[in-house]
Amino acid sequence: MSQLSNSSTGEQSTNAAPGESHGSHPRSLDSVFDVLATERRRNVLYALYESAGRVALSDLADEVASVEGADFERVATSLHHVHLPRLAEVGVVEYDHEGRFARLALDSELFRRYLALAAEDERGSLRRAAESASLSEF
Repeated sequence: MSQLSNSSTGEQSTNAAPGESHGSHPRSLDSVFDVLATERRRNVLYALYESAGRVALSDLADEVASVEGADFERVATSLHHVHLPRLAEVGVVEYDHEGRFARLALDSELFRRYLALAAEDERGSLRRAAESASLSEF
C-alpha cells in the first residue's frame, strides 16, 4: 500500500493494493462508508444482523423487497449479482454463491459503530433474533 500526498491540501490518501483496503474487513472509514452508502446494502445488513444466522437468498430478497416496496425478482437478482458479492468482498458478509445463503461476518468495531448509527437513524435500533443485545451495545 502506498500513500499519496496532495500538495495543495496537505491531505493524504491511501492507494491500496488489491485486497488491502477491501480485503478481510472494512478497516478504513472510506470502505465503511462505501458499503453503507447504498440503501439496499444497508437493508441487507440490517436483515442479516436481525436474523443472527445464515439466511437464504430468497428470504433475504423477500425481506429487502418488503422494506423497499420493490419487486422481489429484481431485488433477488441485484442481491445475488451485485450487493452480496460486494459485501463479501469487503468481508462484512459471507456469501455462498452456489448455495445462495448469506451470513453476517462483522469483525470490525469501526464498521459495527457506523452500522448502528445508520440503523438508529433509519430504524430506531437493531436487535438480533436470538439475542437481546442491540448492535449499539457491542
